[in-house]
Amino acid sequence: MCCCLPYLKTYGRDGTYYGKSKYVCDLCLFVPKFTVSDAEGNVQYLLRPDTCVFGLCILCKCGGSKGKCCRVPFPIRDPHTFAKLGDSEVTDLWAGFANEFCTRKNIYAVKFPAGATTALKATLIGATLLMDITLFEQTEGL
Repeated sequence: MCCCLPYLKTYGRDGTYYGKSKYVCDLCLFVPKFTVSDAEGNVQYLLRPDTCVFGLCILCKCGGSKGKCCRVPFPIRDPHTFAKLGDSEVTDLWAGFANEFCTRKNIYAVKFPAGATTALKATLIGATLLMDITLFEQTEGL
């Protein structure tokens, strides 16, 4: 449903508004997307996984060091051209055998884009929390 979409506002310790991360709804409903805006409301980044089948399905990444066997990294992209900004991404890491199978703990790695301000870095961390809440924590309380 594309109304009442989740968002998260990021504030500094002193109450300064840094920006907003928001879930995006478009024609590809099965591919989760998030925008990251600065304090003025300008969209600075788009977090969207790589896709296949004409953009309709998520392309998983398998293997690699310090990663889950099969995971979905969210590259940080330019919001207008959808081009990846270097190797910056948000990815879910392997939390260890005990954490993965005995708890619901998730560990994320965030590689920030070059030139990101402190406020945008904090907002990207907020986007990571929003991603975790919307994609992985929905079964809490069931």
